[in-house]
Amino acid sequence: MGKGSSAPSPDPQIGEAAKMSAQTGADALDFFKGQAAITNAWAAEDRERYQSRFIPLQDAYIEKAQGWDSAGRQAQVASEAKADVMSNAAAAQQQNQRQMAAMGVNPASGRFAGQSRTTALATGLAAAGAENNARSQARNEATAMQANAVNMGSGLAVNPAASMQLSNGAMSSGTSAAMAGYGQQGQLLNQQYQNQLDAYNANQQATGSLMSGLGSVAGLALGNYLMKSDKGAKTDKAPADGKSLGAVKSLPPFESWRYKPGAVPGDTERHIGPYAQDFQKATGLGDGKSINVVDAIGVTMGAVKELAGEVDRLKAGRGIGAYPGPGKSASRK
Repeated sequence: MGKGSSAPSPDPQIGEAAKMSAQTGADALDFFKGQAAITNAWAAEDRERYQSRFIPLQDAYIEKAQGWDSAGRQAQVASEAKADVMSNAAAAQQQNQRQMAAMGVNPASGRFAGQSRTTALATGLAAAGAENNARSQARNEATAMQANAVNMGSGLAVNPAASMQLSNGAMSSGTSAAMAGYGQQGQLLNQQYQNQLDAYNANQQATGSLMSGLGSVAGLALGNYLMKSDKGAKTDKAPADGKSLGAVKSLPPFESWRYKPGAVPGDTERHIGPYAQDFQKATGLGDGKSINVVDAIGVTMGAVKELAGEVDRLKAGRGIGAYPGPGKSASRK
């Protein structure tokens, strides 16, 4: 992969924006939780007042309304109305008699008796009418009171219901705000992940192209490639001698292969090499999908170094490679 060809890194402000979005949603949810607590307290207060104050009044009113037009009460109001009429009629008759006496009419005369009968008949009719009116009025009042009781039952619970509606509305608004914040966070993080994925794919494509061309550039200096190997740039160091050759020997036999169409765009050449799954199993390096160029070169060089050491030990122990001189055989221990 040439210098300057690496995929761009995601903008770090994306992560900051995602955090701010999530925090805004969380703050909104906390605020509306507080609002809901207030309106819940209102609802509880209204409900307690409704049950302790208004329900007893309502029950008493309903009971009174239900008995307002009973037969006993109708008889009572009719009797009271009749008594009022009779009392008024008696007073009127006495006044009439005094007036007739003052006019010289004899109380024993037929004229006086006729006037008395007329007055009595009028009084009876008035009394009957008063009774009927009283009963009718009682029934009408009962109907009106019962209607009021029904309306009272429909209206007394309005305040608790309104408070609960405020509470539920506050929680709904808080939840919506939080979900909007978290949703925005998710969108930003998804975009960030997509940017990282694009960069990863670009790196994989460049790596694949590099691996396919290693045979043709074996004579070039590797310094032209982005494989930073400065000792001062590395940390978390640990010995690795003695591990590379065994890892290479444990790899299954290599195969010749091509990339599937589209796996590495533009690469249609035949290659030879290990698979990432086998390389990961043997070395513990990589993700099982790709082989890092630095790891591949490092393991290869380590294996060569270990193999050279074994050759040196064989030479030292058995004289392998020692030149015995003309006409002599190589000595072996």
